[in-house]
Amino acid sequence: MYERIVESGLCEFTDTSRMRRAEWLELRRNGIGGSDAGAIMGLNKYATPLSVYLAKKDMSHFEGNAATEWGNILEDPIRQKAKEELGIQIETVPGMLTSREHPFMNANLDGLVFVDGKKEIAGNIVSGLGGHEIKTSRTGDGFTADEIPDCYYCQVQHYMAVTGLPFFVLTVYILDRYEGNHYVIPRNDEFIERLIKTEEDFWSNNVLTNNPPAPTGNENEADLVKLLPMAESIQLGADSEGIIDELQEVKSKMKELDTRKTALEERLKLSMNEASGNEDAEKTTAICGAYRITYNKQTRTLADSDALKKAGLFETYSKTSVSKVMRISANK
Repeated sequence: MYERIVESGLCEFTDTSRMRRAEWLELRRNGIGGSDAGAIMGLNKYATPLSVYLAKKDMSHFEGNAATEWGNILEDPIRQKAKEELGIQIETVPGMLTSREHPFMNANLDGLVFVDGKKEIAGNIVSGLGGHEIKTSRTGDGFTADEIPDCYYCQVQHYMAVTGLPFFVLTVYILDRYEGNHYVIPRNDEFIERLIKTEEDFWSNNVLTNNPPAPTGNENEADLVKLLPMAESIQLGADSEGIIDELQEVKSKMKELDTRKTALEERLKLSMNEASGNEDAEKTTAICGAYRITYNKQTRTLADSDALKKAGLFETYSKTSVSKVMRISANK
């Protein structure tokens, strides 16, 4: 079915079925894929424009995790189940499609669907050739009866921008519920126009010019930045001094706020002690207007490192982790 898209003249096709993984990853770095779209649009809580930039520059290496591994394992069984439930043709696409008009835009589709005549799927009437996207989710977070997470919406709209397809069927299997759901996402030309403009700006003004996008403070992004290599001794430009000044000011305000927070918590604890009549319960619950406060004792057990060292067991049962710590002081 993918031949029909190529014949339309909208895309070029690169067969990746026999590519080594390193070759495939290099090909992906040479353009923007559907899984990048949500991050570039600021609609992915796990990725950001900066994290995508670092991946395109081969400065971050995500080798996958248990979730992505199981997603790959389950992809074909989910596809076969979707064919059975929906009663339509579904085929895989053995390569990458690249937009001729916007050659920085790529599409690695999970599959294509073909509906002969008209058919109702998830409350939508569809017909002809469309795309198929497969997802797995442990809890179904972000999926409702008729909505999908924003990042997946961006992904399939990106694919439709590349291929010219009029709709996508998204199939999700929710692991905790042993439940599969199907969604139809129609093409949204207004959204696609904004998507292309944002992606083109990112590719032209960030990736091609080696200009990293501004950090967002996202936790996953911060973890990637921590792993970037740095020389032993470097000289920063004057613009970085302004960043340091602002950072020091923020840290000072945070320290003041943390001190204020501690003082307010102490006042609450004193009020709770006074109201309790000096009883010493393991668990305390206090009600105050619209608020409910719990104050419970917690027990934590730690290994005695000195005793383990004396017994000669510390090295055997300890593990070493490496992290980077940034400290700022006056330049003397």
